Amino acid sequence: EKLRTSLLLITHDLGVVAQVCDRVAIMYAGEIVESGTIAEVFDHPHHPYTIGLFGSIPSLDETAEKLKPIQGQMPDPTELPEGCAFAPRCPYATGACRTRKPEMTGVGGTQMVRCLAHQGVFESPKLMEEVRHGR
Repeated sequence: EKLRTSLLLITHDLGVVAQVCDRVAIMYAGEIVESGTIAEVFDHPHHPYTIGLFGSIPSLDETAEKLKPIQGQMPDPTELPEGCAFAPRCPYATGACRTRKPEMTGVGGTQMVRCLAHQGVFESPKLMEEVRHGR
């Protein structure tokens, strides 16, 4: 702030992001799927990929036999699926996710998410609420 400069940090290390950054943008398959302040995204993740990322980090408070990886493989960037790029790996994906590309939608404060659940498109209201509340 004193020098009125910015830093763009590209990393997979969320610990470094938490220590160094004020804002974060989570990317999947070459596009931003969630963004906001560190507190917004780290305390209340809304995109299923972001939720999966935080779920795959080992906890210092709990003893776990195994990490919880995000199921499936990254798509080939030259052959992305028609709808949401994360749909093939998403535990919440519906038929709409496989055919309709989601847009960035505000979820409060400066936080934005690219997920059809936040656009009110999911067929199941219960499922939509689970994703909207980051569960």
